[in-house]
Amino acid sequence: MKIIVFTTLGLLIGALVSGRVRPVLAFMGALGVFVALGLIELESALANVINPSLVTLVLLILISLALQKTPFVSGLGDRLLRGSYGRGVCQLFGVVCSASAVVNNTAVVASLISTISRNRQFVASRVLLPLSYASIFGGGLTLIGSSTNMIVNSLAIQEGFGALGFFTITPLGLVMVSVGCLMTALLGYRFLPERKMADRDLQNYFVEARVADDSPLIGKSIMENGLRHLGRLFLVEVVRNGELISPVAPCERLRDGDVLVFSGDVSAVPLLQKFPGLKLFHGSHESDSDPLLNNLAEAYISHQSVLVGKTVREINFRTQFDAAVVAIRRGNERLEGSLGNITLRTGDSLVLAVGEDFSQHTNLERNFYLINGIEVEHALSPIQSVLVLAGFLLTLGLSVSGVLPLMEGLVFLLGGLIVTKVLTLEEIRRRFPFEMLAIVAATLGIAQVIITTGVAGSIAGAINSVFGQWGVYGALIGVYLLALLFTEVINNNAAAALVFPIAMEMANRWEAEPLPFIIALIFGASASFISPFGYQTNLMVYSAGNYRVQDFVRVGLPLSVVYSVCVLALIPLFFPF
Repeated sequence: MKIIVFTTLGLLIGALVSGRVRPVLAFMGALGVFVALGLIELESALANVINPSLVTLVLLILISLALQKTPFVSGLGDRLLRGSYGRGVCQLFGVVCSASAVVNNTAVVASLISTISRNRQFVASRVLLPLSYASIFGGGLTLIGSSTNMIVNSLAIQEGFGALGFFTITPLGLVMVSVGCLMTALLGYRFLPERKMADRDLQNYFVEARVADDSPLIGKSIMENGLRHLGRLFLVEVVRNGELISPVAPCERLRDGDVLVFSGDVSAVPLLQKFPGLKLFHGSHESDSDPLLNNLAEAYISHQSVLVGKTVREINFRTQFDAAVVAIRRGNERLEGSLGNITLRTGDSLVLAVGEDFSQHTNLERNFYLINGIEVEHALSPIQSVLVLAGFLLTLGLSVSGVLPLMEGLVFLLGGLIVTKVLTLEEIRRRFPFEMLAIVAATLGIAQVIITTGVAGSIAGAINSVFGQWGVYGALIGVYLLALLFTEVINNNAAAALVFPIAMEMANRWEAEPLPFIIALIFGASASFISPFGYQTNLMVYSAGNYRVQDFVRVGLPLSVVYSVCVLALIPLFFPF
């Protein structure tokens, strides 16, 4: 039976690493296999949905919808980046870490990314990666600072170790925020590129136009048609009958059905409309109407989007979103061929021409991180903002003081937000984290199977054989490094769920307190600095800052080393074995 469990886990990890299978399907599929084999009862698997810590996490996410409407989050970036680079990064860390300690860090980054990108002091590529790192460090300040913390807390409750306190991780988190701020300022100053926005636009947005059958451009050369250079747009290739022509010679004559791929500034796309018989690519089908080019929005594909692994032509984009794809960008990567045939990935940036009903679609939050050009929600009034913030802080205060459990307080607060119409039932239904709920519930069941079948013991034995020579401290290092590896190649929440049972087995083998291992798992699973794909805030800034993977490696690798050394050195001091 262990072989089957190991095989299933291997397939699960492979699916997550490949990115071709949506995480919710991968986790639910693995759990379904275990239920079918009788390794876990269906009733037990379903009971995980009402795990108190998981319910608390869902409530926090829903209440953060109201917090996002207040100036508390959206106004944070106005005066952050002043003075020298080091001072600006420190100010950024101070504000973002504080906000991320109590508000979903994805919401903080989404609210600040546009403001930070437009600051006049530094180019976006110098400050957006520090923004993401600051939100990660801030998530380690309190129990509710990160979904990873809450997932580990859920698993600890499930295994009978008791819940973590609201400020259990705060002392270590404060030290790591200081270390992270210093290292990010030093490494960012030395290694982060200075790629100006104009350079990014010219290199990375790709726009497609098709030559209509009756176009007067047919039979004339690129030079004769004036298509070679269009100011901020440059013709990079022609796709003809499935074949790629690149580079495009000035004497190349156009034929009907030719697809022209331009690179450049999307704000210059209307220049293409002056050419008769040249139709812009705008979704899964062609039409005679042009996209609404005066109503553009930039959106980044989320990690749980149904678009991942599919091409734009495979999706009925207009029907699903009331929007047309105008351009695609993928970091600094050169895209080739027809845009409609490009397989979309998490983190890709799409420039959309949106219709009037775009903001009303219920599937936006699940598929995109909307960054620019569209305001889906209406901001709260000053009085409403004060009441929302006061209610949230009061709920946290009552929980910390032991007067009212956090889950119950959040239920009352959410009810008050609904009654006062700060949040509507339609908004909650549209933004409810169904996939996250399913993933976490599935990971709780998978963790049970890993423990009960002895798989956790086998993996712990293998880790022990490598690190056991250093005793219980070596076991702690092994757990941390395993979580660190998983968070870079999979994602933080999956890493926490898969490594938790192994961490508990290691603690049992050494007859040690489980808390140090739990803390190592929390900080290890959140230490995603080297890859843009391990943490969703990294993905959000990846395209926005026009970063390359090597930018993350140059800054993130030394940061990860120093971070890991500090965490592993300090855990025994703050949380003795």
